[in-house]
Formats: sequence, structure tokens, C-alpha cells
Amino acid sequence: MNNKNRLGGLRIFFTLIALTVLLLSACPSDPVPGRESERDFSHGGIEKATDNTKRLWNYLTDMYGNYIISGQMDAAWANNGDLDMISRVFTDTGKYPAIKGFDFIDLPNSWGGFGQDQVDEAIEWWNGENKNNTQAGAATKLLPDKPEIRGIVTFCWHWRMPAIEGSNQEFYVLTPNRNNRNSTDFRIPMKDGELDTESAEYQRIVEDLDKVAVLLQQLKDLDIPVLWRPLHEAAGNWRPDRPNGAWFWWGSSGPEPYIALWEFMYEYLSKEKGLNNLIWVWNGQHVSWYPDPATVDIVGYDFYPWPRDTPERARQYGSQSLTFNRARNMADGQRMVALTENGAIPNPDLCKEDNAMWLWFMVWNDARRDTWIAQNGPDDAENFWIGEFHNTNAHKNHVYNHDLVITLDKLPNLTTYRLQ
Repeated sequence: MNNKNRLGGLRIFFTLIALTVLLLSACPSDPVPGRESERDFSHGGIEKATDNTKRLWNYLTDMYGNYIISGQMDAAWANNGDLDMISRVFTDTGKYPAIKGFDFIDLPNSWGGFGQDQVDEAIEWWNGENKNNTQAGAATKLLPDKPEIRGIVTFCWHWRMPAIEGSNQEFYVLTPNRNNRNSTDFRIPMKDGELDTESAEYQRIVEDLDKVAVLLQQLKDLDIPVLWRPLHEAAGNWRPDRPNGAWFWWGSSGPEPYIALWEFMYEYLSKEKGLNNLIWVWNGQHVSWYPDPATVDIVGYDFYPWPRDTPERARQYGSQSLTFNRARNMADGQRMVALTENGAIPNPDLCKEDNAMWLWFMVWNDARRDTWIAQNGPDDAENFWIGEFHNTNAHKNHVYNHDLVITLDKLPNLTTYRLQ
């Protein structure tokens, strides 16, 4: 090519670049509010996510490795009557958690409006509100000086099926310590290595998924993102030499049926029902139960270290780095890792030191109502927050007022956070 042609080609090249820059600068940096944006999660996932789901995802990725987000599980069965976990956290620490955990445990029973109460409370939480047990009537704004703050919502599902005896609906499998009326013999239906779509059990699964989809759709309609953690703790105490270690029915048939159910649920809710406000949190507890990576956004692990008899409770309040690394390695280090259920809260200082910065922690709910505590005291093994059995008051305050811990007041506005 001679110099004249080369110069002509360069002029055309730079002209095209200039036009491209002008076109890009004329485009808005953010999509139109309410419009769905492409979901560019590194592993794929569903093709699109709602704007606020994208914003929450970006916030989580920005925080991961640098901060730990605080979380508290709601007492789904108490409906903020005389057992309000958010108030208990604030009473002890002067802070509110950034994440509130909910549960579709009421389904398929009519308690709590078949799960509607939990959805209503999740909507309140996203709006920065809570029905504190000291308040009568409507929910109140938790941070009136920061009305833009939205609480992060996560849902799990203790999925009930018919009990072995009686008319109850249960999720546990039969063990020597559990009777027939408190257990179910429902199992994942399989045929030729796949879900048996012609079975009555499959039809029951789809019917229940349809009920949950209706509830989750209400949150999608309001563009409320959900950290969605179904089929949790599937492996239980399972090992290759201990095949009966699962305690929930969805784990009792082993890894292959569980993976088939997980992947079917993902496809059904994400594609069939179009619930693109869900961030999928896998919490199977064992690498053998890890499904198609394209169906997993975050890896969770449930761990309840028991109180130790040492004054420092060093192991109880450690970083739990062994558990963190075990969970991280299940996905070859390719997913963010969260402590999706816990009793004792890891020490943020040690988490930083041990490079075990959990994305969030989620203290499980107390089992005792205010009336019971008034008569018997708070220090009970079934109370994971109140009292000092699992977390001393000094430790709670150390965590909730720590520079490395995100509480509700430290959250940004998750409806305006970056989309790109």
C-alpha cells in the first residue's frame, strides 16, 4: 500500500472512532428506570435481571473481600408479635442489620397467609421499615433521617410435604429422634436418572413452585431483588460412607436427585416464571451436591460453632476460615461466599487477618418469645441472638459497631447504585 492510500485509510479509521465516541456520549449512562438491564454475571446466569437486582449484585461484588454485611434471620412463625428479631438486635447494639432473612416455611399451610405475611414484611424491609414489637399497627421507618436506605432481602424455604402419619406437613426425614408425625417420606421422583415428570410427586413439586412463584412475583413487580436460598443444607451430615446423613427430604435421596431438582427449579422459576429478580444462593453443604455452575450466583454455608468453655471463646469467635475455604473451594474459588446461617458471629478482625471475609453473616432467629424469656431468662441454647449463650453482649457490640461490618445505616441507596 502506498503512502497516499495509507493516509486515506487512517483518515477513515479515525473518523469512525470519532463518530463512535460521539454516539456513545449521546447515550445515557444508565438504562431508563424500570427497564431491565443485561445481567453480566461472570458465570452467565439468567440472561437479564431487573435494574435493582443488577444494582444489588454490583454492590455485593464491591463489598466482597473488603467488608462483611450483617444479617439477622426473622422468626417467620412469630410474625413480629412478641418476638421481633430486628428490635432485639437494635436493643443490644444500637444498630440494625443490613440483611433480614425470611422463610416460606408456612407453605402449604394457611399460617401467615400461606407465606404472604413474610412477603409483606420483606416489602417493608426493602422500604427501610419494620413492625417493631414495641409499635402497634403499621411499620415504622427505621432510619427516618435516611429515608432512601433499603434493607436487603433474603429468602429460604423449609419446604413442607405430607407427614408419614396424620395431616401435618413436614420437611424433616425420619430419624431415631423424630417420630412419624414430625417427618415426611416424600422423596424427589426420579426415573432413568432424570426427574419423573409423570409422577404425582412431580406434580406436587410444580404446584408448590407455582405458589412460591406467585409470592416472589410480588417482589419482582416492585423491583425488589431477593437473595434466594432454596433447598438449603441438602447434604446434612452426608458423606460417601454415611449416605443417610441428610435431614431434609430434598437431600435424602442423594446428590444426583438433588442436583436434578435444583436445576429444574432454576429453569422453572427463572425461565418459565421469568423471576429475574432472584440472586441464586446455593447452600448444599458438600461439593458432591454442587449443580451446574451457571445456576449458582453465590455459595453459602451454614455453620453453628458451639460455645467453648474458655474465657476468650477463641474458636467460637474465630474467623471460621476453614469453613470459609471449604465453601469457597466447592466452586473452585469462582463464587462469592456467604455465611448463610450461624449462631456465633465470626470476629471481623480475624476474618480480615485470615483472608476469610464472608460476604455476609446471618444469625439464626431466637426460639423463645418475650413472654417465655420474662419467666425463664434469655440464656437458652435455642436463642441464637438474645442472651449470651451464643454471642456475648460484648461480642455483639464489637461486631455491629466494627468498621469492617456493614449495618443498615451504612448501606447506599440500592435503587440508584451503579448499573455498569
